[in-house]
Amino acid sequence: APSPARPRTSEVPTVSRYEQLTRRLTEGLAVFLFATVLLLQALNILLRYTGLHSPLMWVEELSTFSFIWILFLLWHLADRDDEHFKVDVLLDRLSPRWRRRLEALAHLLAVLFAGVVVWASVRFIPTTMLYRTNSFDWLPMGVIYLVIPLGFVLVAVERLRLLRRALRP
Repeated sequence: APSPARPRTSEVPTVSRYEQLTRRLTEGLAVFLFATVLLLQALNILLRYTGLHSPLMWVEELSTFSFIWILFLLWHLADRDDEHFKVDVLLDRLSPRWRRRLEALAHLLAVLFAGVVVWASVRFIPTTMLYRTNSFDWLPMGVIYLVIPLGFVLVAVERLRLLRRALRP
């Protein structure tokens, strides 16, 4: 039987190592955090309604921290995949040239905003290392806040890539 024709190189979408690595790492960590929250919340429901033990009070705080981490870790993937909610009434009325310009401006402003947040986080987080979380005496709040500059660095890199794409003729 003849082998199926292989697609031409130009037809195969190329995914950079950066895209593969960031997607695998951030999605993997997000899935782990979500599964952990799901299991611990199910355990707490079981404990609450069976009376086997009182519910674990630290599960609520861990769940909150996990969802914050998930949000900041996956934000750049939503940028990459163009999955953010947006109102594009104005974009639809612009010529392709002006549309690209407006998109480039939006990406540039997002990069600048991310830079300000990373700069402020680097100045703010060391102080928060002195404070502990309510439920975990061994966990400094600064560790929880580390996801903010990490997430915004990923967003800045992604927006720079999108900016470069928007500026191509």
